Amino acid sequence: MKKQGRIFVTGDIHGNPIQSLSTKNFSAQKELTKNDVVIILGDFGLFWSYRRTREESYFLKWLDDRNFTTCFIDGNHENADLLDNLQEKELYGNRVGIASHSIFHLKRGIVYRINGRKILTLGGAHSHDRVYRKWGESMWTQEEITDRDIKKAEKAIQDVGFEVDYIMTHCAPIEYAKYAMPKDMMGDYMPDGSEEQLSILKNTSGVEFKKWLFGHYHTNTTDPFMGQWQCLYHNVVEI
Repeated sequence: MKKQGRIFVTGDIHGNPIQSLSTKNFSAQKELTKNDVVIILGDFGLFWSYRRTREESYFLKWLDDRNFTTCFIDGNHENADLLDNLQEKELYGNRVGIASHSIFHLKRGIVYRINGRKILTLGGAHSHDRVYRKWGESMWTQEEITDRDIKKAEKAIQDVGFEVDYIMTHCAPIEYAKYAMPKDMMGDYMPDGSEEQLSILKNTSGVEFKKWLFGHYHTNTTDPFMGQWQCLYHNVVEI
């Protein structure tokens, strides 16, 4: 009987996976195989340049050579045009984008069955550094979570009987986001449209879940009240 693989999760890598996924920071990888999966919670950042750079090629190969399979959801700092045009295949019970030999994009509003767990993925977020960015070059219109994304997720939730093991997003519902971000920013927190969309999903879809995992806020923070959510940056956790 084939042994069921393990799942690990980490936060934004912004085009450089070495800090989070080096053997020094993530020693468990020495025992893993390609049946085991590491999921990056958005801002993958290795599909950024329309003409792939030498650095992007290096880090994609670096990930491909690890003792695990890499999956990622999209964040706000991604070239969405490139992700939208990836070739696809059937994997984990649904369609994924093929980023490389063992690197796959998990799409929005889909429930995947990965190593025995039902995982709803819904990437996207609002860029708060827009003043420094340019549309179509360092920021893309597809970054925001839309009504269509939420409706797709609601249908996926209904199709699996309103229960999943984990929800994985880039940003978080308002209820979680206001506690997850760096403490010096909490006083200035104002919800954005993508966070509002996730709150709608959380509060009206009827979904039940064990834990909601997300990145985006560059902190490693766990829900201090009910243990219902976890924000990840460079930490790598097993689920």
